Amino acid sequence: MKAFACSILIVLTAATAAFAQTPAWPAELDAYIEKARTDWEVPGLSVTVVRDGKLLVAKGYGVRTLGRPERVDENTMFDIASVSKSFTAAAIATLVDEGKMHWDDPVRRWLPQVEFSDPYRTANVTIRDLLCHRVGVEQGNFLFRFTGYTTDEVLRRMRYLKEKDAFRTTMIYSNVGYTAAGEAAAAAAGMPFTELLRTRLLEPLGMTASTIGVPHTASPNHASPHGPVDGIQRPIDHTKALNILPADAINSTPLDIAKWMLFQLGDGTWNGKTLISKASMTQMHEPQNIIATTPDMRANRGVQFFAAYALGWQVMDYRGHKLIWHSGSGDGMPVYMALLPDEHIGVMVMINTWNAPVLHGTIAAKIFDVLLGLPSTGGDTAAEAAAYRKRTAQADAERRALDTPPAPIAKPSRPLDAYAGTYVDPLYGEMHVTLVNGALVLQFARGERADLKPWQYDTFRVAWRDRVYEDFDTFATFSLDAHGTPHRFDMQLNRDNVEATRSQ
Repeated sequence: MKAFACSILIVLTAATAAFAQTPAWPAELDAYIEKARTDWEVPGLSVTVVRDGKLLVAKGYGVRTLGRPERVDENTMFDIASVSKSFTAAAIATLVDEGKMHWDDPVRRWLPQVEFSDPYRTANVTIRDLLCHRVGVEQGNFLFRFTGYTTDEVLRRMRYLKEKDAFRTTMIYSNVGYTAAGEAAAAAAGMPFTELLRTRLLEPLGMTASTIGVPHTASPNHASPHGPVDGIQRPIDHTKALNILPADAINSTPLDIAKWMLFQLGDGTWNGKTLISKASMTQMHEPQNIIATTPDMRANRGVQFFAAYALGWQVMDYRGHKLIWHSGSGDGMPVYMALLPDEHIGVMVMINTWNAPVLHGTIAAKIFDVLLGLPSTGGDTAAEAAAYRKRTAQADAERRALDTPPAPIAKPSRPLDAYAGTYVDPLYGEMHVTLVNGALVLQFARGERADLKPWQYDTFRVAWRDRVYEDFDTFATFSLDAHGTPHRFDMQLNRDNVEATRSQ
């Protein structure tokens, strides 16, 4: 078989037999992965597979950065983003085993400053509720992403997250909720959250290459994130959300992350020492909150029985085999970890572009099919990539159409300087509208900026300065008071409703 330009398989010299490597990495998978990478125009990716207590492969494909020769290898650092949630749950498990906290402790036992949208939630939300996403309030993703707030301020503003569903009835994914759970654990342990992860998990597991609470780009050998900007794939800035570390703290390498999968597929011991009890391992991996599914979702993911969220993991089945998994989506860096516990197989796929948002799951499914000896569900990756690019081009065209106001243009009812001022939204806080060189600029607290372009009357097009966020371009409509002064604006930001009232 023609040799592909990718890093060689690792020959480990690990002291423990549990981390020894087997040589049986099927050539057909090597060919499939490289072809998929090329078809999807992915600069670089990595694949890690463990099986039966051993490392099967930790390997890189392609380059770290478009236009540069440095290749992805087994030691290339990626931001694993929300896969970090499994670390947060495991750190809490160590405290539960020691009796220092309990899964069903009210979060206010440890963080009395935390409040929710109603008194009942405030009194009753537990660590378990937060870890399985069943609080029932808004996600609040832009609260930490766009504002520049500290962790303490993000937690204080949880009280402004509006109810979306009844308490403990559905899953509403929440990075902010995980932050509260992790900070509660830090309070119970009497140490910073990063130290809790380091001392309870990374150091005992020998994950010496992994880092916590810093941008993954601090490593010289790191994968650069990429994404479409104005329709062209290019390297983009990567922002680690340091104000929600319990939701996204960890960075790791293909080789180092194998230890985490081997540990999770085991009984809670490592090198003969118990880190987490069997009972707590079971708690983390068992369904806690059922997830509603659709026929399309079940067909696409090979789900026959059920879907649920556990504690730091999603739990489903893959073609009749129990599956626990989690994905992560740092800026320009989708990753996917999936474990088949009954078959003792684990797969981690890390990709350095937003241009292939589903490829990690496709690759993992192909690996499972080959290792399990199942008829492959993998389709034509070239056709799948082409179909995705066609959908993306259509969406881009629709978005560009919104950059031109309808004709004839109705001018704003007031001079532009009349809209300038400070507006306050309960959740996001102060939002500043300023007149700069004859144009209006909006800034979220101390965070993201957007240009406000006149659209029709008192509605303005909101175009984010950082074009990585172009998918979230939207509209802001100002309302005038009885004196004709703009006194508030309303804006739909993804799933959030911004309702900002003028304060000055």
